[in-house]
Amino acid sequence: MNVISYVKREDILFHRVSEGYYRGEMLPGAMEGIITNKCRIEAGAQVWPACYADRVTALFIFKGTGRIKSGSQVYEITERCLFCPDFDHEEYLIETDTEMEYLELSQRMSEEDWKHHEMYHIVLPWFHTHSNWHLYIEGFRASELKSYAVLHQYYVSRMSLGEVTGPGEARLEPHTHPELYQWFYGLPGTDPFLFKAQDEEVEVREGDWICIPNEVAHIVSPMKSGDYIDYVWFEVVVPGKEMCPYFY
Repeated sequence: MNVISYVKREDILFHRVSEGYYRGEMLPGAMEGIITNKCRIEAGAQVWPACYADRVTALFIFKGTGRIKSGSQVYEITERCLFCPDFDHEEYLIETDTEMEYLELSQRMSEEDWKHHEMYHIVLPWFHTHSNWHLYIEGFRASELKSYAVLHQYYVSRMSLGEVTGPGEARLEPHTHPELYQWFYGLPGTDPFLFKAQDEEVEVREGDWICIPNEVAHIVSPMKSGDYIDYVWFEVVVPGKEMCPYFY
């Protein structure tokens, strides 16, 4: 059985949700309770995305400009950003000035998740722009590669998300995450890069989406020295393996 699951950009099947709004599910069933969609909205459209009572949701917007209107708040989209709605407590509207693409990532809330959510979570809705993302260090990467924390772990239940970008040679030191399922998406402008997990290897290009389960040794590296890579990673903690000090 392969440890790497993946779908190529051209194989993502979109369906029309409403006028100018398209959505395609990627790797359904990769992890129980997780839904990962790629969405596209045409320029000049107005869209009311679905809101969920039983799911935390994160929109990672990587292309396009416009705005999100949620209650009395207006969030201007002028750069890459993240938006986490407040479940179904408040509907939100997306207005696009240019064509927009984003990842819609959601996790179904279990009874235990709700208990943890009551103990610790960020105030929702939450809008977070690239200019305010935090840089962090990973010892297995060269310093030329920049790692950004976009959605910190346990801000919205068991999900977290970040971006890695830049030129440079990654140190080929495989590492594992005993508690995390992981997904990776090649962002616009990236050169192809290699994703290795155990004895498997996949070439990832812009728009490709891949997934590995927890406890799998893996590494991401450029195809050749000096290549520019840009990808987003998405992680979900396996139920029962939470390590947040607020969970008890």
